Amino acid sequence: MAHLLFHLRTPPHGHPAGEEALEAILATSVFEPPLTVLFEGDGVFQLVGNQDIHALGCRDLAANWSALPAYEVTDLRVHGPSLAARGLTPEDLLLAATVINDAELAALIAGVDRVLSF
Repeated sequence: MAHLLFHLRTPPHGHPAGEEALEAILATSVFEPPLTVLFEGDGVFQLVGNQDIHALGCRDLAANWSALPAYEVTDLRVHGPSLAARGLTPEDLLLAATVINDAELAALIAGVDRVLSF
């Protein structure tokens, strides 16, 4: 079965991509393919909790992302330079994720069969 990479680069609020990605990941996980989720750029905010979103009128998806391990989605990667550029550390994230650098990001993308970008 093809190894899939879900590549999230958009912020969690003000754009439907995060919710669409989460739904696609959970639906795909049922078929148990090799699956990796990568958070890069503003996509790292998908994994940050306690965001004040009420003024935006959006749903808070943080709890939904926390359900990934229950669906056996455990291969999570986060781009270290993206975290640093936003003043975040791995400890700020709701889920444990492997921090990768630019070279590891390029190798990850090159090493999978399909990339789904959100």
